Amino acid sequence: MGDKKYIVAKIFDKQGRLAYQCKTVNEARCLPGTLEALRADGVQIVILDCPEIYSEYAPYSYVEDMKKYIDMVSQMNRVA
Repeated sequence: MGDKKYIVAKIFDKQGRLAYQCKTVNEARCLPGTLEALRADGVQIVILDCPEIYSEYAPYSYVEDMKKYIDMVSQMNRVA
């Protein structure tokens, strides 16, 4: 697999996932822990090398900005 890492947030038993492509190794190392600390029960955080091969998580909504992604995952907490 490639060097790209994607952080995917999903609500169990609901369709659609938020995905963020890490821009640095440091983001890939630190962002999952930050999201785990913020997530509510019912929200899952996963790290993928290639989202397209994980059809069980599709469809994806990609977010380009890390801060916006964190904010959107926080909003998922209110739905879960």
